[in-house]
Amino acid sequence: MLEKEKDLLNQKEKLLSELTKSENWIIGSIIETTRIQSGKKKPFNYLSRSLKGKTQTTYISKEQLNEFKKARELGSIIQVVLNEIIEVNIKLLKLKKAVDSE
Repeated sequence: MLEKEKDLLNQKEKLLSELTKSENWIIGSIIETTRIQSGKKKPFNYLSRSLKGKTQTTYISKEQLNEFKKARELGSIIQVVLNEIIEVNIKLLKLKKAVDSE
């Protein structure tokens, strides 16, 4: 195993451990809007996300809104970590191809 490959695999392991450290994270958009109910405007919050090309919405109560916002912030960090893992995987695949062609 090449030294560069070992370094990349170590980097990947560290990134994967970051994914499991964060507990309640979500990926999606939190929408804060209003709706008319019984002739009155009332706040309405929901999580919007895409699953298999379809939009999935989940109602968020006023009491849960801050908790969902924190989970969404963690989700943003997780997305960065996932992109870093993808970059490492690309380097590993390219490195493997270079070694195989020698």
